[in-house]
Amino acid sequence: MSVLRNIARGLPRHPTTARLFSTSIARADISRVQIIGRIGTEPEISQTSNGNSMIRYAVASSIGYGENISTQWHRVVAFGDPNPERLIKGAKIFLEGDLRLNTYDGEDGKKHTSVTIKQRSLQVLSKPANASSEAEATPSE
Repeated sequence: MSVLRNIARGLPRHPTTARLFSTSIARADISRVQIIGRIGTEPEISQTSNGNSMIRYAVASSIGYGENISTQWHRVVAFGDPNPERLIKGAKIFLEGDLRLNTYDGEDGKKHTSVTIKQRSLQVLSKPANASSEAEATPSE
């Protein structure tokens, strides 16, 4: 119990009319995700309507072990100058971003929804094994 008291001492004080986890205190909503996975598609570079760069790519992450392993695919979009040269298919990355739920009308006339991750930060953890051999095999001018 003393551990909980020590943790509670570090928490900010709130008015006595509101409990710590009460919905009466305004808080910022957050929908952030962190993924470690591999880039599964070649990045697609395009321009937004106001001229900013936009890159779309997919990241694959796996969960489970042995025969119970399954792969999850995540759509990612990055804006601004996201350095597309470091987005190599097969690279292992650490991605942090915000979830976006998109609703659209499909060609079949039905409404569809998809989840996209808006990239906040990206770290390349390792490049694919064939990336360094391709760079060495390509003659430089």
